Amino acid sequence: MRDDFEAKVYLSASNKKIRKLASELHKIFVKQGCVSYVKTIYIGYDIEGQMVAALYCHEDRVEVALALDENHISPILIDATHLTWRSMPVAAVVRNDKDLSAATLLVVEASLRVKAGENTLNRSSEFFAEAKKNKRLAGEGRRQKG
Repeated sequence: MRDDFEAKVYLSASNKKIRKLASELHKIFVKQGCVSYVKTIYIGYDIEGQMVAALYCHEDRVEVALALDENHISPILIDATHLTWRSMPVAAVVRNDKDLSAATLLVVEASLRVKAGENTLNRSSEFFAEAKKNKRLAGEGRRQKG
């Protein structure tokens, strides 16, 4: 499958540790029925045209934006506003096999939410503009104190 080939090429550019973690996540997404596609900096996963996740490989971690509730609680989830996905408010940060186990459950849950039509979040452009403004203001405040 062409999509899978492109994903494998993207994953091959990562170091051995990250490639292993990201490859395992990729297999889980495919097993859930997701179709993958590669953009320059991430692999996107969708089911019937609805985004389930976006996987980003970094030097020391895999970051996966997920179609979960924005108040979902997990020790590996962070706010994903910086990724500017309208329907994926949180991201799993996977650094090791323990994180991978936790992420597996989150991937399954996000996939089920999309299949069931339960992921209805659609953040506006204004939401991201406000978040960027607030981040900038918070940064300016820190610089003034230093």
